Amino acid sequence: MWEDLTRKMSKLVGGLTVMNKPHLNRATIQPVANETPRPLFIEVAARWFWRKLRTAISLCQNPAKIMKLYIRPLILKTTIKHIYGLDKINYTIDELIVLCVVRNGELYIKSFIEHYLSLGVKHIVFLDNNSTDNTIEIARNYDKVTILQTKCPYRKYETVMKHYLVNRFSKNRWNIFSDIDELFDYPFSDVISLSSLLTYLNNNSYTAVVAQMLDLFSAKSLASLKSQKDDSLKDIYTYYDIFNIQKERYPYGTASNKNVKWHWGGIRKTLFGSNNYLTKAALVFVDKKINLFVNCHQVNNAYIADFTCVLLHYPFLSSFYDKVKDAVKTDRYAMSASYEYEMYWKRLEEDPDLNLKQETACLLENVNTLVENDFLVVSEKYMQWIKTNTKTNLNDKTIT
Repeated sequence: MWEDLTRKMSKLVGGLTVMNKPHLNRATIQPVANETPRPLFIEVAARWFWRKLRTAISLCQNPAKIMKLYIRPLILKTTIKHIYGLDKINYTIDELIVLCVVRNGELYIKSFIEHYLSLGVKHIVFLDNNSTDNTIEIARNYDKVTILQTKCPYRKYETVMKHYLVNRFSKNRWNIFSDIDELFDYPFSDVISLSSLLTYLNNNSYTAVVAQMLDLFSAKSLASLKSQKDDSLKDIYTYYDIFNIQKERYPYGTASNKNVKWHWGGIRKTLFGSNNYLTKAALVFVDKKINLFVNCHQVNNAYIADFTCVLLHYPFLSSFYDKVKDAVKTDRYAMSASYEYEMYWKRLEEDPDLNLKQETACLLENVNTLVENDFLVVSEKYMQWIKTNTKTNLNDKTIT
C-alpha cells in the first residue's frame, strides 16, 4: 500500500512546474512568449504545496514515523481519562509545574509530592500508566495535583506520553519532567526561591537546565530493606558514590558554560557494569524552537544554562529486585533502558543480597556539597547573582 501511494505521489511531483524543482535556476529559464506572469499568491501557494508534498512522500516511505508522529498520539489521546484535580493549569513564566508518567509508584509518591510542593512548584501532573497499587489513592489526598490515566503500553508510548503532557499543560512555560524516583534540586535552593531561579533563567534567555542524576542508597543490603509507603526517601537513602563517574562535553543545545558536562557511569557501572547516562535536560522552557526528548532525555535548539542541577535518584528500594525482574520480562523500557535492566538482572540473580555501600560512598549533607566536590557546576555569574539576591552570608560556604 505504501509503495503504491509513494509511486502515485512521485508521478504527481514529476508533473509540477519547474519553479518547484530546487535544482533548477529560474533566472536562467527563458519565459514562453506571450505567457502571462503568475500572480504572487499562486507562486507562494505552489511552494507551500511542494513542501507539504515532499513531507508526505517522506512519511509514506517511513510507516514507522507515521505511527510515531500521528497514529500513536491520536490513540493515546482517545484513551486518556481524567481521574482527579485541575483539567487546566494557569501559571506564568516565573512559575513551574512538574510532569510525571508513573506506574505502581506507591513507595515514592508521598516523598515525590511533598518534595516538589516544598520546593515551590505550582502544580504536579501525573499520567498514571494503569497502576495496580495505591499510587492514585495516595496522590489524590493532595491539593495542587492532577491525575490522568492511560492503559497504553509504556514500551511503545513512552515518548508519546511525555509529548502529550508537555503539549497539553506547558507550552511557552517552564516544566520539570521527572520520573517518580527522581527529586529535582538546585545549588543554593536553601537561600534562593524557585521563583527567583526562574527569573534568573528568563533574564538570561536560557531555555534548558542540565540536571545530573545522583544515585542514592541505604547502608543496608537490598534484601534487608523493608520499604514502606510513608517512608521519607531523603531520610533513609542518604549515601551516594561518584567515584566511578566519567565526564565529557555536553553535546546538546547551545552551551553558555563549557564546564557543563555529560555524566555517565557511577555506582551502577561499578556494581552492575552498565554505562548509564546520568545527565538529563530536566528543566525546560517549552518555546517553539526547542526539540524535546531527543534520545529520550535531552533537548536540541535550546540555550543551556550556566549551572547544573541535581536529580536525587532513588532506585534502590526494596522493590528494586521485582521492578528489574518485571522490566526484563515485559521489556517495559525498550525505548530507553532495556540493556541496563538486563545488566541489573544479571547481577541480582548472582547476588540478591547486594550491598551498594562501598568504601568510596559519601553521606549526602546538602545539595551545595555537590558543588564543592565538582559533581555540580556553577558559573561566576550565577554565584554573583546568588550573593546579590539573598541576605544570607555566603562567605562561610566553600565554593570551588
